[in-house]
Amino acid sequence: MAYTSKEKERVLELHRLISMHSHNYHSLDAPTIEDHEYDALFNELLSLENKYSELRYSYSPTQRVGSKPLEGFKKVEHNAPMLSLDNAFNSEDMEDFNRRVLDRLIGDEEVEYSCEPKLDGIAVNLTYKEGLLDIATTRGDGKTGEDITHNVKTIKSIPLSLISKNSNYPEYIEIRGEVFIEKAAFDLANKNSIKAGEKTFANPRNAAAGSLRQLDPAITASRPLQFFAHGVGYVQAKKFNLPETHVEILELYRSWGLPINPLSKVAKNIEECNKYFLTIIDQREKLPYEIDGVVYKVNNISKQTSLGQVSRAPRWAIARKFPAEVGTTIVKTISFQVGRVGSITPVAEFEPVNIGGVTVSHASIHNFDEIDRLDVREGDTVKIKRAGDVIPQIISVEKDKRKQKSKKVIPPTSCPSCDSDLIKYEGETILRCTAGTLCPAQKVESFIHFVSRNALNIDGLGERIIALLVANHLLKDFSDLFKLQAKELLNLEGFAEKSANNLIESIEASKETTLPRLIYSLGIREVGEATAMNLAINFQNIENFIACSQEDLLEINDVGPIASKFITDYLSDKANTDVIRNLLNLGVNPKEVKIENDNLFSSKSVVITGSFNSIARSQLKEELIRLGARVNSSVSSKTDFLVVGDKPGSKLTKAKELNIRVIEENEFLEMLNS
Repeated sequence: MAYTSKEKERVLELHRLISMHSHNYHSLDAPTIEDHEYDALFNELLSLENKYSELRYSYSPTQRVGSKPLEGFKKVEHNAPMLSLDNAFNSEDMEDFNRRVLDRLIGDEEVEYSCEPKLDGIAVNLTYKEGLLDIATTRGDGKTGEDITHNVKTIKSIPLSLISKNSNYPEYIEIRGEVFIEKAAFDLANKNSIKAGEKTFANPRNAAAGSLRQLDPAITASRPLQFFAHGVGYVQAKKFNLPETHVEILELYRSWGLPINPLSKVAKNIEECNKYFLTIIDQREKLPYEIDGVVYKVNNISKQTSLGQVSRAPRWAIARKFPAEVGTTIVKTISFQVGRVGSITPVAEFEPVNIGGVTVSHASIHNFDEIDRLDVREGDTVKIKRAGDVIPQIISVEKDKRKQKSKKVIPPTSCPSCDSDLIKYEGETILRCTAGTLCPAQKVESFIHFVSRNALNIDGLGERIIALLVANHLLKDFSDLFKLQAKELLNLEGFAEKSANNLIESIEASKETTLPRLIYSLGIREVGEATAMNLAINFQNIENFIACSQEDLLEINDVGPIASKFITDYLSDKANTDVIRNLLNLGVNPKEVKIENDNLFSSKSVVITGSFNSIARSQLKEELIRLGARVNSSVSSKTDFLVVGDKPGSKLTKAKELNIRVIEENEFLEMLNS
């Protein structure tokens, strides 16, 4: 059946609309239509393509996962080389770089730089012909890369056809950028791989690289890859003039539907470059993706051309790297710790090593599958990284330095704390002690959780004191805390009359709490703060919660079959419910969560960011939920308010871009008290 010109025009219009809405959703996190409206456009396009196969173009949004698995990757020569960048490691290196630039740009006293975070991802080269994605390649050796077009087409943030109302594009343009995986998506992917008994990736960069080198595009499509454009290669543009600055080129990319890093900025001089670096360091931990430095480029394109390049790197750009986060040390011992719910966690103790200005000597290895993956042994030389600049973790083992008589780590067969049997539940990779709170280690950990900041919040009760109280048989269950007397504490090491009285006063003050905090403090598996809040809102009081059924639980948002089973198993144990009622009899008073509907925040989407001086973040969240708000973790076009404290990070930037109302701490507190 022959198609008409009207039908062809509609197909091309659907390409444009779907690409535009996909860009808004996947790259800007600012959807402009509802999901069902997007689906209607996509289905209309599918219908037309199925009716007229001649209208099913390779660049159609329906063809993102349309190719068959390949036997290998073709080599492709870049029209313009993909150069490496020279590195700077401190402000002196940056001053030297700036001096070299000015020396070559005779007559310039200052030079303007574009600044953007250096993503720890995989460099790719996207070639567009007449606005259509023609080929995508890896960097390779800088001169020749591999054809990964079939995989890149599965990345939803990369447009198959550029967006432009007037279809004004260069005849040919190479767009350079970085493919990456966000930290949360990487962690989830590895957890799923462990559950499935599959190989895990060492870090997000390796995950991105491995995903791009899949011969089957369907596998790549299943991986949460993202893309930021950051540069330009070869351009053939007879009737098209590229902008005069790098930043303007990035904005042009954005208008074409290509995502760019929202933290990109122009610095007027080298002093502003250094300020930008400090800002990014401050935000680094909060960013959803891994970065390892900042890239600076002379902003003016003609000046870039004038500066030229050496054999492997441009003279007009440099990467300032963050201080080293990886250290090398030797594993002394590998022991096994028992967690609050019985999980057995291998922990490596190693020779103290300084990483990023912090001395570390221990690292959790998470589980025994991770030990097998790393093949880490006592006596091994290992590389240590502080994940998120906080948590130490072993990232690799230097097996060429291993001693000949080293032995593989064998998982324990009994609990290292109480000698009880260990069990591995179906679908889990973790060994667990079966003794519950009869296990001393579990008992201590459960009390630590019970008194923690977001639970009963009892000041002065740290791990050492709890372990001391448990060892002296003063704490058997949670209710025993509220039976403690100062004279009992005076018999223990480290307590004087004042410290004993202070602790009793802290315990007494903790009796005035909230229902969500009490539920959370119990330490029921799969019941975090958010779930505890939902349970409190739905059941209103502790007796209703104790009496709930699995059917009741499954009707609650955020409570699935697994969580509901853990909750009902916990509440079906009379010993547990007796403890809860003893807490109430001893004066613990969990206030109900009363939802207020007649206020500014009712039924609104609210995001919290930054640190707060006058109110704890957890309390702030509780207050917002009490006011009927939906508290979310990320800013989008559907966010109504952003409540900010000190050092708010990228969420504030995004909120301003989307014209979302920002409420500072003092203003919010005034609203609460009005």
